[in-house]
Amino acid sequence: MKIVARIVTGLVLTATVALSAQNKPEPEPVVWGILSGNSSCVIFAEGHKTSGRFYGVAITTKTVGKLTVVETQNYTFDPKEVLETQETMDDLMRRAQKDHVKFVKIPEKYSPDLLDKARAACKPVAQ
Repeated sequence: MKIVARIVTGLVLTATVALSAQNKPEPEPVVWGILSGNSSCVIFAEGHKTSGRFYGVAITTKTVGKLTVVETQNYTFDPKEVLETQETMDDLMRRAQKDHVKFVKIPEKYSPDLLDKARAACKPVAQ
């Protein structure tokens, strides 16, 4: 009887975890740069880039965040992919201030609805 109770409890917990994973809310776009009075916008997809090296018997890996340009509005942004280092982020902030650019970041695996939210976040806000 105890074994049956443990099996039923395990199944209930497994089903609960599976259902809660499916109902995970979609993340909101992250906006930075010039938040109001912007004249242009860049939407990035945030992912990760992993590089590795082999040293005979040891392997080392390094994972760094990367931003890939999904879409630009009234702005030309080159290159299409940048690494998320402190130096790069400082450069993006300088660009934002100089060119009045708003940046929006969404996850690498995004839905069409999330891209629409990012586009809506790109619209200039009146000062």
